[in-house]
Amino acid sequence: MTQSLDTKPQTQELRRLLAGFECAMLTTVDDDGTLHSRPMSICNEIDNDATLWFFTLDNSHKVVDIEHHQQVNISFSEPNQQRYISILGTAQLTKDRNKLQGKWQHKFQTWFPKGINEPNLALLKVKVNKVDYWESSSSSSPQTISFLELSHR
Repeated sequence: MTQSLDTKPQTQELRRLLAGFECAMLTTVDDDGTLHSRPMSICNEIDNDATLWFFTLDNSHKVVDIEHHQQVNISFSEPNQQRYISILGTAQLTKDRNKLQGKWQHKFQTWFPKGINEPNLALLKVKVNKVDYWESSSSSSPQTISFLELSHR
């Protein structure tokens, strides 16, 4: 019997690590090799296959970056609790109307005033490949969770 992705320890640990975070820094690579970071509000739900979701506009600079370089980094920080997370993933854009409606939350209205009917509204789907994290000041070395074996099933 195979273990469902929902019960994979890696996905459970990722959910635990990201609990309480609402905002992340998403870093993309521009055509000239420079890195661009910007704050993004994360959709609270993490899919069973370790996929993160972010709302965006399909004509934004980050989307152009991702069309050329799908590798992204997402970082989370909570200095007061000595908690830091760095995620390496592969991003792609989707405009699937059912996904948009299913992931929509009222908090996104701040950035997309027309809500789900915002022109050019899309989702960034980020498939998590690797997570490095630090949870206390007692360790300078990160702990790592690899999701690569999940993608080969």
